[in-house]
Amino acid sequence: MVTIFMRKNKWVLRGGIAGLVLVIICTGPAGAQSEHWASGPVQALLDMGVGGQELKQVLEIDRLILLDSPISPLQWRQWVRQALTAYIGVDLASDGDTSFWVDTYTVPEYEGPRSVLSRGYAVAGLMKIGNLLGFIPGSSQGQLVHLQKFSDWHQVAEQGFSGPWELMLVVGVVSGYPDGTLRPEAPLTRAEAACLLKSWLDVYKSTMLADSIQL
Repeated sequence: MVTIFMRKNKWVLRGGIAGLVLVIICTGPAGAQSEHWASGPVQALLDMGVGGQELKQVLEIDRLILLDSPISPLQWRQWVRQALTAYIGVDLASDGDTSFWVDTYTVPEYEGPRSVLSRGYAVAGLMKIGNLLGFIPGSSQGQLVHLQKFSDWHQVAEQGFSGPWELMLVVGVVSGYPDGTLRPEAPLTRAEAACLLKSWLDVYKSTMLADSIQL
């Protein structure tokens, strides 16, 4: 889960480790009535070319409630594909293999494309895509150091997402809720999806920057 705290109009990511379950919390400043707590990450995605007119309209004051409603697997897939194309520069049109796996890791086939996307599946899928592109490590070596700190980590294990979640928390993409849970079976909201995807892209950026410095 990705936790983003709003402080003085800046949002700060705090990472943790918890297997392959998505739990994202964005907390806004007291008294902020005109903005949603996830407005920052949402606007950042829009600036990257992710979400299009549909996401832009959600930022309107009378439609902010839509940010707290579940995102569909099809919309999540569109966001991820747009991020890969516009921000990372992946040519999905000509790279059939990558395109196939991106679709596989964003839309759970066993639930259907129009079903509710769980946090667990979304986090696990992004880890696998990150591994596919080479900027997220591919193995936790079987050690669940951080995942087991959360009271509901067994739900992650039951979904088969322990390894991916552990890795996503290691690199700082996700963390847990203040009450010590991950809530991997809960539906992913648009607001949480924006926080998750933005955090994942930040890891990509920092990884690429580190690699360039070493070169």
